[in-house]
Amino acid sequence: MITLAVVLVLAFLLLGGLLWASSGQTVYASSGSGIIEAIPGALEKEPAPPVGTLVILSYSLAYGLGWQRHHGPPRAASALCDDLDQVIETIVASGADMALLQEVDFASQRTHEIDQLYYIAAALGWGYAARAVTWECRYLPWPLRHPPGRLRAGMGVISRYPLVQNVRQRLPQARLYPLFLSRFAPHQTVQMVDVHCGATTLRVLHASLEQQQTTTCQRQVKALVAFVREVYTPTTVLMGTFSTAADRPSLDQLMPMLIAELGERCRTVTEQDNGPAATTLQDLPVRALVGSGLSPLEARRVKVCKPVSAHPPLALRLRWALPLTGMNGRKESQRF
Repeated sequence: MITLAVVLVLAFLLLGGLLWASSGQTVYASSGSGIIEAIPGALEKEPAPPVGTLVILSYSLAYGLGWQRHHGPPRAASALCDDLDQVIETIVASGADMALLQEVDFASQRTHEIDQLYYIAAALGWGYAARAVTWECRYLPWPLRHPPGRLRAGMGVISRYPLVQNVRQRLPQARLYPLFLSRFAPHQTVQMVDVHCGATTLRVLHASLEQQQTTTCQRQVKALVAFVREVYTPTTVLMGTFSTAADRPSLDQLMPMLIAELGERCRTVTEQDNGPAATTLQDLPVRALVGSGLSPLEARRVKVCKPVSAHPPLALRLRWALPLTGMNGRKESQRF
């Protein structure tokens, strides 16, 4: 009887500890409207509006852990800052006016309490930022050998032009975790912001899809399509980590599925030079989707000296308020 009581007490304490560790979510973690942050001391407080063109860069940071270091010991703060400085240099060199960042740590213990979104925004001198929390807990206990501790991470947008809306929409979660352990798992999310570009308002969305489970990713694609259809405008842009590993052919069908479902509303923009046949994730063609009111001038993979994640950054240069003409001079059909 005593043994049973001790076991029950220990089980209760363990359950209570796990529930405490997995809690601590903030208002920013759920779906709905978010906050637009003004960066103090921004160098570009009132930038001149763009003259018909805009460059948007999509970049996955792998939480600053390095794309091969998710299960290793914590990185030195100097190495992390070196990577973040390289990200800043990449954004500047690309000529971007907006940066869509996936897998960003917001002052997590595993990355030395550095708010990576604020760090990059402050260095760029741009005045506007918006974040979407997708992963948050008081204490992440695994991997057991190097537990990350307190965690807060997600996605973020940094812009030199005013952001006027920040919306987060959660996508279906992977079914990998039993019972309440799913509380420790990240939530795939699509983040949407509206950006004022002079007289034009662009609606920019970015997302990061599940890379391991084909079934979950299919559900996420369907939910993403439904959300895009709901919020679509002719000046919509959709970017993110949609590429999948070359050794997962079943997952490679998901991007064509997304394109097919949104074909009536969006055109697909693929980087101009894909190089040799894909053998790794780094070699796969990178794509973006844009609305019928935008004319994509260029999509190009941005070269980096040292990759910070498995997903290469993609720069998309857009034009608007101009007629879209085909080879015969007539207006192009918007069905793709």
